[in-house]
Amino acid sequence: MSEIKRMLQARNWMKSNENFLTTWHAHVGYKLNLFEHFTESKTVQEVAEKYDLDETLLERWIEVGLEVGHLKKKISGKIKSKKKMVKYASANSDESVGILLREMMELHIPTLLEYPNLIESKKRITYLEDKFADVVAETSTLLEKAAVTPILKRIKQNNPASIIDLGCGYGGYLKSIQSNFPDIQLQGVELNKDVARMASSRLGDQVDVYEGDLIDYIEKFSGKVDMVMAHNLLYYFPKEDRENLFKNIAGVLNKKGTVTFITPVMGATHGQTFATAFNSFMTAHENLYPLPTMNELKQDGKAAGFKVTSTKPLIREGSWYLVTLKKVK
Repeated sequence: MSEIKRMLQARNWMKSNENFLTTWHAHVGYKLNLFEHFTESKTVQEVAEKYDLDETLLERWIEVGLEVGHLKKKISGKIKSKKKMVKYASANSDESVGILLREMMELHIPTLLEYPNLIESKKRITYLEDKFADVVAETSTLLEKAAVTPILKRIKQNNPASIIDLGCGYGGYLKSIQSNFPDIQLQGVELNKDVARMASSRLGDQVDVYEGDLIDYIEKFSGKVDMVMAHNLLYYFPKEDRENLFKNIAGVLNKKGTVTFITPVMGATHGQTFATAFNSFMTAHENLYPLPTMNELKQDGKAAGFKVTSTKPLIREGSWYLVTLKKVK
């Protein structure tokens, strides 16, 4: 009986790995632009010769693609990509989500595979921010698509005259606000110089983008604004430093000003499978830190003179929440 149970468990794990193969196949296709190469029906040899690829390995990739449904074989024997893969997993497609695959396969999974060594060695690895800055900035633009409408709704409700976006990335939120509320004074802050310059280029002369550390920026900021956006950045701060971050933000806000945080939340109602894995990834690094709980957000906010006024799930599968706080003192 024990051998039967062992066999069944092995089969269950093998079956669960089918989802990984689908993700792996899509990632390879995105990274090498293979789905676009097979937009029109072609032979393996034609694509291998044209793009100087290993024909045998390409053949193996195609075999997996036919099994998982990403590719189809014509009667002639030529291979063609499914339309959805060209649409969603080609770098040149405006609707591509392939950057998520790259972040998962090149950043998250390699870190999680290091877990046995990290647990035994009691060490952490260093997150190479410059190496992955463009990837993180691009994946953030996908999150923006889910968050921008609620953010614009908050702006319409509160009618701020001025907004600072801390960690603005490529400036997606600022661009949307600029288009919908052209009279609002906007400023962005971005640590990575290449990302900051891209944001500045996209936003034009009407929006100032500060290139540098956001804490330095806040501490040197002499004026007051009505709203601060602090999205996708809490895990860059240790738990013990977050209360001070909230207080620094409160210091640049006018009376009854608002701050919005977007972050995965531990212990929330939705998406805890992803949140726990993401939390494991963060904790594996010496320069990244655990995700906040909703109670921690409320407590840190209260200590800084804020009150949580809204918690909205943005991507339930990932436990991503938009948390809005208002300055009450």
